[in-house]
Order: sequence, then C-alpha cells, then structure tokens
Amino acid sequence: QPEHFHPKGKPPSKHTIAVLEQARKTLPFSDARDFEEQKKGFIAAPKFKKIMADAGNVAWDMERYEWLLEGENFASIHPSLQRQSKLNMNYGLYEVIPGFYQVRGFDLANITFVKGETGWIVFDPLTAAETARAAKELVDEHLGERPVVAVVYSHSHVDHWGGVRGIVDEADVRAGKVQIIAPRDFMEYAVSENVYAGNAMNRRLFYQYGVLLPASPYGHAGQGLGKNVAAGNLGLIAPTRVIEKDIEVLTVDGVKMEFKNTPGAEAPAQIQTWFPESKVYWTGEDVTGVFHNIYTLRGALVRDALRWSKYINEALYRYGKQAEVMIASHHWPRWGNERVQEVLRGQRDLYANINNQVLHLANQGVTINQIHNVYETPK
Repeated sequence: QPEHFHPKGKPPSKHTIAVLEQARKTLPFSDARDFEEQKKGFIAAPKFKKIMADAGNVAWDMERYEWLLEGENFASIHPSLQRQSKLNMNYGLYEVIPGFYQVRGFDLANITFVKGETGWIVFDPLTAAETARAAKELVDEHLGERPVVAVVYSHSHVDHWGGVRGIVDEADVRAGKVQIIAPRDFMEYAVSENVYAGNAMNRRLFYQYGVLLPASPYGHAGQGLGKNVAAGNLGLIAPTRVIEKDIEVLTVDGVKMEFKNTPGAEAPAQIQTWFPESKVYWTGEDVTGVFHNIYTLRGALVRDALRWSKYINEALYRYGKQAEVMIASHHWPRWGNERVQEVLRGQRDLYANINNQVLHLANQGVTINQIHNVYETPK
C-alpha cells in the first residue's frame, strides 16, 4: 500500500477508517428530510449525462459520479461528505411551485427560472455558457419556449454569472430588451477575484476541491455545494441595474421582488430576494444545505461569520416569519413555514457560534494551528 499521494487514489489508513466509523455512529443519519426535499417537484432529466463545450472538451459530466448511487458506505469517504454528494446527484428540471423552476446538477450551482408575464427572470446563470444553454433548452423542451427578459446575479462568485452568454445575447441587453440586475459593488469584486487574481485563484481551486482527481471512492466525490465546476466558456455581461440601497423593491415583467443587499458575508457583494406575492424567499448563497466555509483555500475574501449570522437573523424576522418556500443558488428548496424557520434558525446559530467560540478559544490560548481540532459545532 503506497504511503504517499497516488493520482489514482489509495485505500484509507486504519486511523482514517476508525475516525470515519466514529462519525458514522454519531451523526444524525436518521433524518431523511433532505432526501425528500431533494427529489420533490422533479419534472424531467435530459437523456444525456455529458455536456460538451464549444471547444470540444467535456464541460460537464454527471455520469462519472453514478457510483455514489450504489448504496455502499465507502470506508474512504467521510460519511457526511458521502451523504451530501449523494444529495447533489439531483439532475434535471424541478418545479418549486408553479412559476418557479430550477435546473439542478448542470453545474456547481442551480439556475432558477421565475415566470414573468412575457418571459423568464433567470437567477444565477451558472459558470459556463454551455451548461446554462443546456439548462435553458431543457426548460424550453418541457415548459415551452419563452425569452429571457431579465437576469439576476445573486453575488460576485463566478459560478453564479459566468454562463450568462449562454442564455442572453449582449445585443439584447444593450437594446434594453433584457435587464441584468446585480448587487452593489458587484463588478468590482467579480473582476478583482476572477480577472486580477484569476490565474492564481483557479490554480488554488484545483487544490481546494481536488477537481483533477478521478471521480471515485478514493478521489473526487463532490464539492459540498455541488458536484464540480463546469469547464466551458466563461463570460460576463455588465449589470444594467445595480441594487444600491440596502433594500429596494422592483417589479420586473410583472413580478414584484424585494432585493436585500448582504455584503461582506458569504460574498463581498450579494443580494437576497423576497417574492411577496408568492411567499418565496431566495437566499442567494447565504443559506444553503451545508455549513458553508468561512475561509477558502483558493484565496477568496474571508467571510465575516458574525455579520453572516446577523443577516440570516434579519431575514428570519423580515421574510422567514411569512415565507412558505425557501430556495437558494445551491441544493434544494425548503417547503412550509415551520421548516423554513427551522433551517434559518439553525444556520443563524451555526455562524454565530463559530465566530463566538473561535474567539473564546483564541482568548483561552488555543493557537491557530490547534483551534480546528478543538472547536466543535453545537449539537
């Protein structure tokens, strides 16, 4: 058995097996609500599992992860990661409620389609033009062809805007036929992260996610937020409407939306959206189906966990008290007000706790190289 890194993976050590077995015994795997929510509203999956890039390479491949569905508990994968990776095998078109649809499993993020009077309002058009285009074609096939009349970038990370040119012609944006809506300071942070530091960030992303490893029980199983990042054409169309105030209300193609800026938390520039007529709360990436990282190995700006928890608390009392559905740019929706509030309260408390407890441990003398072994998430 090799003792060091091997590109095709290697069996886990006895120590790793023991640690993962202990995790399997202590985590609440009996709670299967995520699996029920993950498959709810399924309409159809495409016949293909691969999406080709315009350059001829494979932009997206779900087929290489199908071993995750075999039902085996792999001794080489942390059970929580394996569970999350299975949940992220959702692939296809889903109805959230009438008028709200998502295509999942075509990229790291979801692409969301909200039905307006004349066309679609699209939230977060993925990383690559090819995957965004394929998602729109799936929507056209099953819901009928409608034009895209507006695009909303929830935040400045590339997996939420890089595919915009796959669904929108920039000439239509310039002609005023399509609006591009984004949070305050979006262009500054989108450019600084993906252009000025783009090469370095992308190089470190390979280390962070292990994306060059083969997909296998000894290699790449998923990235928590989704399966992987699409390898296609990345592009950007500048916003035509920036949400400058903390809260702004717009009506786009007959759909009333309240936008709330939440900068300096999950992303340096981000907006959440409330649909008062449908009681749908779009969290952007501030509330998803994971305990999100605070620091990324690729070098994105460190997240302010305390500010993050405060934003979630504000959303709980502004939207969560009346929301019947909560959707996000990753994972699956939550239905019912009780479930929405449960998730919001839990996520709020997680981010507040990691801020408070890490400060407490630091003040107790725990060093930066020890603190991750001492901190424990609340039960």
